[in-house]
Amino acid sequence: MRLAPLFVLVCLLLTAPAAVAGELAPGLETQLARLAPDEPVRVLVVLREQADLAALDRELRTGKAATADRHHRVVAALQGVAAGSQAHLLASLGADKTAGRVLGWTPHWLINSVVVVATADAVRELALRPDVDRIEPDLVVELIEPAASDKAGAEKGTGYDKAGIGLVPGVRAVGAPRVWQELGIDGTGVVVGILDTGVDGTHPALAPRWRGNFAPAGECWFDGAGLGDTDFPVDRHYHGTHVMGTVTGFAPGDTIGVAPGALWIASNVINHPGSNEEFDNGVIASLEFMADPDGDPTTSADVPAVVHNSWGVNEAFEGYYDCDSRWWGVIDAVEAAGIVLTWSAGNEGPGPGTLRSPADRASSPLNAFSVGSVAATAPYAVSSFSSRGPSGCGGVYAIKPEVVAPGNDVLSARPGGGYQYLSGTSMAGPHVAGIVALMRASNPDVDVAAIKQALLDTALDLGTVGEDNASGWGLVDAYAAVMAVKGGVGEITGTVTDQGTGLPLAGALVRLDGGYHQHFTGTDGVYRLVLPAGPATFTVTAFGYVDGSLAVTVPDGGVLGADLALVARPLAAVAG
Repeated sequence: MRLAPLFVLVCLLLTAPAAVAGELAPGLETQLARLAPDEPVRVLVVLREQADLAALDRELRTGKAATADRHHRVVAALQGVAAGSQAHLLASLGADKTAGRVLGWTPHWLINSVVVVATADAVRELALRPDVDRIEPDLVVELIEPAASDKAGAEKGTGYDKAGIGLVPGVRAVGAPRVWQELGIDGTGVVVGILDTGVDGTHPALAPRWRGNFAPAGECWFDGAGLGDTDFPVDRHYHGTHVMGTVTGFAPGDTIGVAPGALWIASNVINHPGSNEEFDNGVIASLEFMADPDGDPTTSADVPAVVHNSWGVNEAFEGYYDCDSRWWGVIDAVEAAGIVLTWSAGNEGPGPGTLRSPADRASSPLNAFSVGSVAATAPYAVSSFSSRGPSGCGGVYAIKPEVVAPGNDVLSARPGGGYQYLSGTSMAGPHVAGIVALMRASNPDVDVAAIKQALLDTALDLGTVGEDNASGWGLVDAYAAVMAVKGGVGEITGTVTDQGTGLPLAGALVRLDGGYHQHFTGTDGVYRLVLPAGPATFTVTAFGYVDGSLAVTVPDGGVLGADLALVARPLAAVAG
């Protein structure tokens, strides 16, 4: 009988599942192969235990959770998992530091991970741990530099030094003034953020609405680059100031921002030097800051509705591999907490498949939400520099970008108080971020997925009918997007055809009688209008046809199909 416990123990050992070791990302394998065993390298160690965000997100959606409640529960879950699972790894790192194999580390909670600087051999050993899921190269991200501009004053340090530039074309093109004037929504009550080169906190179009004027500076500005600018927002470049100006810039006589009533916060992480002497990942640290600026998950007034990103990595980066996924978990965590992330597609166009990562992510119809560039005037031609799809990730969602916005010769803020023209998808993306701020101002509890879907559904189709790899779903429409999430609105859609032939009519104008709402049909004859619920009458016109009329009742929160066939006028020959 004394052998029974031993027999049971042997059986348990034979039947228990073997501990699963972590893995080295493909790009890291290549990088380590070029290093000496004792040469240091900075890596991101992702632990196996992660918060089940998918299940939590489903629960929050089903319960129609308010944005504040969503933020609290998601951030608390992420921080709890990290706090409860990192102790053994950190203790091991401490022992290896004593032995000289580890130089330093920084733990993170947004994704349960630790940035580690260690020798190549020590990194390989970390991958053998059962609590480690994977180890990735810790890339330093790169600014998407502006493209060449046709306008004078395109270079930093030159441009407009005086006020009085008025309403800039890009803001007008996306329809923001209609939201301000007709709906009384300008972004007031919403916070916006960017990960960029910083922001000139003294610029007259931005200074009054830095959130740090009304709250502790530490929860309104993050020196992610570690440049020593810890107490007040500074832009040692010029890019971030221009980007923020397009999101929310406003001064008397200078209307450059889509959401001029919003407050802003920022990180300067794109300036991150990225040496192996530092033990942090600037992007993760910056997004942790954005996800919970004041460090208190129970508060939400500090949390931005949207964060725009004009950075990425590509094949030129050591350790990069196609469809690089290192940021995906971080992106999902931020958006699960209720914050929309928008991405500039890149300025490597016009060739196909030129988006940077993570803007090339194509794991769902909405992630990542990438923005291409067009001209600010009709017919809104896609900019030659704008990166095109398809995504290198492949799959059914590979068509990219999601939408487009004005990015050619955009006039916005320049450090020092003036203004300058810049071109690029970095100039297009902040238009979309500003629209998200307007959408959240109209409906604070609309969730991330609903915001993105509304942007797609209400975009003005350009080029090839439907989604395409140059303009995505089309040019964003601020008014229609806000109306789509505001409540008390519905959609009317249909096809305008020739009564005699049954063929679709392109370019027919569907106009609301006595109102502003109108839409030209695409090459497929389809129109779509989002407007207040209730009775409405439309006049439909097309060259060579008798005017038609539609009388409908727009459903509250629904979609009504209404087709119309126009009668062709008789033709006659004119000569002279």
